[in-house]
Amino acid sequence: MNVLKFRSFLLLNHAAFQRSLQPYATSSSKFHDSLASFLIYARQTNLSTSSTYYVGTCYEYAVLDALKFARMSLERCGGTGDNGIDLRGTISLAAKPSPVLVQCKHEKTKPGVRHIRELEGACAGYSADTLGVLAARWPMTTAAQRTFLMSDRALMFTLVTPPEEGATVKQMIWNNSAQKLLKGLSVVSVSRLVKDYGSNSNESIIVKAISLVKTDPIE
Repeated sequence: MNVLKFRSFLLLNHAAFQRSLQPYATSSSKFHDSLASFLIYARQTNLSTSSTYYVGTCYEYAVLDALKFARMSLERCGGTGDNGIDLRGTISLAAKPSPVLVQCKHEKTKPGVRHIRELEGACAGYSADTLGVLAARWPMTTAAQRTFLMSDRALMFTLVTPPEEGATVKQMIWNNSAQKLLKGLSVVSVSRLVKDYGSNSNESIIVKAISLVKTDPIE
């Protein structure tokens, strides 16, 4: 076997090996499909509440729940080869639902230009009517807002609080490219009754949040 054939052999087998790992990258998801079921799973497996996996998964489920108010039907999809997409699904605003891709950023700093570029890259292989959503704990930086608003992709930014703060949408904006997908929508302030995941009780708390309402007839 010459050098070129040997290198080709290695590359093909490496690719096959990577594909074989993909089912295991999200295998724990079969044990949970919501924030409540994940918290039970975490207790049963003694998962550290300070681990990146625990904190990140809790936030992903918080975003998944919060965006139901925006008429989004989502499921977790993170794993090898996901291009940074944590949730995917559809937003139902017209006769034909539009695809949605969501990246969740539970970080200590505001989302910057890099995060907008990453979202654009993740959406690059999808149709123009796909809505890319960036969910984060903090507002975007000024530079990120400019990049966001000037993007040719249909993008939405939403500020979602973590579970211990009610898992609610505090801010939601979209760019001009997304306007035709979200035509006729308005953001309104609402009060929500949510389970207090920050305590060990089964009590609920009332939190201020926002939601989307359709002001024009659905086409």
